[in-house]
Amino acid sequence: MSLTASQPRRAVVIGGSLAGLCVARALADHVDEVTVVERDRFPDEPRVRAGVPQAHHLHVLVTAGQRALDRLFPGLVAELHEHGAVRASTPTDVLYLSTTGWRDRFPATHELVGASRELIDWVVRRRLLADPRIRFLAGHEAVGLLSDKEATAVTGVALRPRGGVDGVDRLDADLVVDASGRGSRTPDWLAGLGYGRPDEIQVDSGLGYASRRYTLPPGVGDDWKNILLMPKPPENPRGAVLFPIENNRWVLTLGGMGDDVPPTDEAGFLEFVRGLRSSIVYEVIREAKPDGPIHGFRRTANHRRRYETMPRWPDGFLVVGDAACAFNPIYGHGMTVAAQTGLVLGEHLRAHRGVLGRAAQAAVSRCSTTAWDVATGADLRYPTTVGNLERRRGSRLSRWYLDRTSRVADRDPYVARAFTDVLHLVEPPTTLFRPGVVARVLRGPTRPPLTTPPLTRVPPPAG
Repeated sequence: MSLTASQPRRAVVIGGSLAGLCVARALADHVDEVTVVERDRFPDEPRVRAGVPQAHHLHVLVTAGQRALDRLFPGLVAELHEHGAVRASTPTDVLYLSTTGWRDRFPATHELVGASRELIDWVVRRRLLADPRIRFLAGHEAVGLLSDKEATAVTGVALRPRGGVDGVDRLDADLVVDASGRGSRTPDWLAGLGYGRPDEIQVDSGLGYASRRYTLPPGVGDDWKNILLMPKPPENPRGAVLFPIENNRWVLTLGGMGDDVPPTDEAGFLEFVRGLRSSIVYEVIREAKPDGPIHGFRRTANHRRRYETMPRWPDGFLVVGDAACAFNPIYGHGMTVAAQTGLVLGEHLRAHRGVLGRAAQAAVSRCSTTAWDVATGADLRYPTTVGNLERRRGSRLSRWYLDRTSRVADRDPYVARAFTDVLHLVEPPTTLFRPGVVARVLRGPTRPPLTTPPLTRVPPPAG
């Protein structure tokens, strides 16, 4: 643990991402002033900003994320619902096509929050704007770290107005947190201070996706609130999620792997939908009204920088969020890990009297472990995956077991509950190896797979 002689008084957070906002809230209880430095200008209303290009796409706030955000910002989830976020019970409200068939709609065990990313960010940011301990410095970018003469501690950041070329300002601080996302420059900054670079791990399934928002005709979607079609490579590498958000809108996100990624032109997008494993999504949206353009996204690799294993680490510095560990967004765990990181940071600062150092970096790194294992474990099942594939060589048995677990979960509520608990990050993956689950998985499905969507009523014909 790093030591310091005095209580920190000022903190700087690089990046106004959700991870940055959550750690700013945690830091505010331990310093006099927190400054959030952000390259963008923040909108005054829920609106997608350039610094969060993935906001156009589906975002899922799973159970663990809801709990963490409500601990950081009491009543936040209720506030999201006041602004129109939709409640979606799972698995009851979900039409889920796994690789082997449709999943039964068992009694609800969890609830998803249907909200756009811009609404979530806006509600969180409003909380921080009301806190006199926190200020935002928008339209500025960090261009380096400041350090003491011996380069043993980070003492602030060098910054300049975005787009500026002359002159660099100093922003001194006792604590500095990098939450600048996948494009973080911390590896270069640490190397420049003599610390070297972190080991990096990348697992890339080659996923690309495209999204569009819609309003659906009256009555469509009354029987369900989420359609999830999983890919089944190599036969069909296409998947899709249709999910409700505020203001009676729906987000359709299409995903594909390798050379079969969804296009962003009108005709190509619809043709991709027609080629999904089920026609149900096409039947829903062919009568829907588009609510905006089609947006594509390709930067979906799992990428982890192992800062916690570096031989040396500066005092007063921390790296969080996608800057340290980024997941394939399709699994919906990024916001949850961001919120959990804020909680863990607060606990660490209380236990260590406001000090950041190696122990803090190790603590926040552990927040990513379960989500990393879930995302990379799933991606390593696909033949298109490239990168650090050491786990694949010894994981044939585990992949067989997970595939069988998913198949049994389609018809077994006990296994489905365990599987859902893991996906919602409220239980570790080891939950799937508890004796009761293993017995059911090894026994195999007791009923044949469902070959048609488990609708509780037949929808009226489109048109």
